[in-house]
Amino acid sequence: MRITYTGVGLFWIWLFVNAFTLSAQEKLELSGKIRVLEPVEIRLENIKGEVLQKTVVKNNSPFSLQACKIEPDVYLICFGETKQPIYLTNTQVTIKGFYNCRDVKSSSLNFAGIDIYYELLKWLPKEEFSQDKTIVPEIKGKLRGNMYSALAYISDMSTYEPNKLLLDCMSEEALKTTSGKWLKHRTDSLYHYSIGAPAYDFTFQDAQGKKVSLSDFRGKLVLVDFWASWCGPCRHEMKNLLPLYNELKGDDLEFISISLDSKEENWRKMLEEEKLPWVMLWDEEGFVIGNEPNKIQRAYGFYSIPFIVLIDKDGRLLAKDLRGERVKEEILKARANK
Repeated sequence: MRITYTGVGLFWIWLFVNAFTLSAQEKLELSGKIRVLEPVEIRLENIKGEVLQKTVVKNNSPFSLQACKIEPDVYLICFGETKQPIYLTNTQVTIKGFYNCRDVKSSSLNFAGIDIYYELLKWLPKEEFSQDKTIVPEIKGKLRGNMYSALAYISDMSTYEPNKLLLDCMSEEALKTTSGKWLKHRTDSLYHYSIGAPAYDFTFQDAQGKKVSLSDFRGKLVLVDFWASWCGPCRHEMKNLLPLYNELKGDDLEFISISLDSKEENWRKMLEEEKLPWVMLWDEEGFVIGNEPNKIQRAYGFYSIPFIVLIDKDGRLLAKDLRGERVKEEILKARANK
């Protein structure tokens, strides 16, 4: 199971989950006994980042958080800077094992009393990267209440379709919960780069310093290629686009390549080397790896390059994440459906 170690990256920790019958108690009681190399703070947070309870864990000493009544939902159990999302209810949760704050990957924790979380694990996407993750449609009717939104949060999916699928499974009452509201907001945010949504109208400068906008090409099919000069696969994909451009060019089609180089001189050097015949623009924000993506990355929902999208004549997103033969296939399909 993946956990987040802020400031360092993503690591994996095995949670050996012991399922047992939920008691009918009215409060969450979180306690345990953990071996630690040095005292570490353990916190219970909601997904808004609010700390509900906290205490300091010492080596092999029993600990407990003050019992509190919670709304059954996904919460974060935090060990120092390590955060683990888990679905919790008003029951008793016990944590045992070993936690190494110096090497999180070597930690081994045993959770008891998180039955619903164990049930959610069965539906986790198998894909590794957030932009590739999918949820099987058969999930509808298999979970209860805000378990759907909790699954969305735990799964960390960055595309519209799987989040919308889970949102549509939820009742109006479940949407009023903390994770329900989170999923509604996330799905609304992701809609703007889903297929059929209006494409974000960017404006960047060309090699002559002229400002060029996507809306300048309304009425045409527009193929947009996001790349950078330091990206080998990007340069390779560009060489594939050149013969395709020569084959398919026409008044109804425009190619645009947007450089995400952080330095303008690197972009201009590439322009001289490749001498490509279509619109070449530069986004001075550059490509952001990790942390908060830049504006154009957020607008089109991509975290790696090359990233190629096709936009229809009305300015709506027609296809995305295109490579190789799919580029030509989608252009021909769009022309056939005009």
